[in-house]
Amino acid sequence: MTYYSDPTPAADRRPALALIAAGLISGAALVVLALTLSGVIAPGASAIGSPATSVAPSQSASAAMTPGGPLVPLPPIAAPSVMTPTDAADGHALGQADAPVTVEVWADFQCPYCALFTTQVEAQVVSTYVETGQVRLVFRDLAFLGEESRWASVAAHLAEEQDAFWPYHDYLFANQQRENVGGFSLDRLQEIAGRIGLDRSAFDAGLQIDAARATFARIQADFQADAARLGISATPSVVVNDVLLDGSDWATVRAAVEAALAG
Repeated sequence: MTYYSDPTPAADRRPALALIAAGLISGAALVVLALTLSGVIAPGASAIGSPATSVAPSQSASAAMTPGGPLVPLPPIAAPSVMTPTDAADGHALGQADAPVTVEVWADFQCPYCALFTTQVEAQVVSTYVETGQVRLVFRDLAFLGEESRWASVAAHLAEEQDAFWPYHDYLFANQQRENVGGFSLDRLQEIAGRIGLDRSAFDAGLQIDAARATFARIQADFQADAARLGISATPSVVVNDVLLDGSDWATVRAAVEAALAG
């Protein structure tokens, strides 16, 4: 699993850990504190870019994100080996709105364990429970592994605006590289948009820095309160009917879903 406190400098973690030891703040509060210190949660501002590095409205977001281009040679964009069925897609959810069980998957598009979960567990949840009407699967986007996570998050939400979240989700995980080395550079995010047939004018406009910041602010508002309330501390995390599971393997998820279905 990838843990949320990883991006927080050690010097910033020590005071928080001391407060936990003293019983003055909870682990859930540390999640929010760690995300705030690492720049993922910034009160009143988006974490994409910063006042010191922001670009003028006439400049593209690419100038703020990848001034030197990819850090390592990258492979061409590859098609996913398996695509999520979208006949029951509803934005970033899959399945009937009145399904008796809701499964939330909390993930970061740069998290390697999330990529494994997507192919090894999520696919089984979809085929076994979503397509039979028993589960509604909801993707919860918790972008905390750096700028490329945040840009990938924004891009996926722009795809969602064109009813194509799940194909974009599949392409992102299929083309995951090491963290923040250019795997999710803007040109690659744009190429994925072209691969799945998005309206590039609308998509590219959404990647302009001001628009992207506004989108990420909405993403933050969607995740931060629930992450703290549920005690999310790692990705991927799985929540079944508002209960955080101890693991994200297929056996654990299946047992929790079956228990919820049994009432």
